[in-house]
Amino acid sequence: MKLSSFLHPNLIRINHDAGFSESVIRDLSREACKGFPPEFEEKVVTAVLEREKQGPTIERGVSIPHARISDFSDLIISVSIPKKPVIVEGKTVKIFFLILTANASPLYLNVLSAIAQLSMNDALMSSILSCRKPEDMIKTIKDANINVKEELTVKDIMDKDFPSVSFDMTLKEAIDILNEKKSLFALVSDKGKFSGEITLSGIVEKKMPKYALDLVNLSFLKTFQPVEDILKDEASIKVGDIMVPAKVVLEPGSSIVEAVLRMVKEKKPFISVVEEGKAVGVITLRGFIKRVLRA
Repeated sequence: MKLSSFLHPNLIRINHDAGFSESVIRDLSREACKGFPPEFEEKVVTAVLEREKQGPTIERGVSIPHARISDFSDLIISVSIPKKPVIVEGKTVKIFFLILTANASPLYLNVLSAIAQLSMNDALMSSILSCRKPEDMIKTIKDANINVKEELTVKDIMDKDFPSVSFDMTLKEAIDILNEKKSLFALVSDKGKFSGEITLSGIVEKKMPKYALDLVNLSFLKTFQPVEDILKDEASIKVGDIMVPAKVVLEPGSSIVEAVLRMVKEKKPFISVVEEGKAVGVITLRGFIKRVLRA
């Protein structure tokens, strides 16, 4: 099924005069709710704005405000291309796709994924932005063969921008990257090939003095000496010396159910995604909650 089949010229606004995100959402909701009772429109606006408060879905210049609507049995997409880009939480948005769907719609996440796929194609984005009529936009997307898949895979919800360190980096360099990325883990590559993982907890465990780890009662430790020992040799120790091989890795085509069950079974908040020996992403429990359970 093609993404273009969900689009209708009457629900596409090109050169839309809108100054901020909420006004776009209200305008698109008004278009999408034509033919419904007035109270339904307000219900939709409230649902979408509440979902946006959890964090807007923005992919490379495309904002996808969306909501599941109770007592609704359809899937509607309304589109806006503003006259000028709109800033949403510090990000520049050039296209808005508003998605309304039923609570239990099996297509909901698949459509979200298809629009995210569209946003990754720079040439297609440029062509869409140059369209002057809604019909032209629909034809452009149709010709691009953006399909709405029947089921989601790890590739659809994995993080492609993940913290990565090299095998021959120093521990200090690796910790600096983790601090900059505000991450508790990083994937390790050696000459472009995935070789393992490091975690802050793993670093602490490996570098903490053995006597401190063996203590049953830690309450009497009043000095920072055991903690300071962790960083004593950080400038000379290599990542390759402290990384651990990944017990479990997934392929982009793996099912989301498998990914979640493996994270639960292994008690890991993340799993590396590897394709042809290279790390291409990471799937996390946080990402699953955000993109699936709270989508």
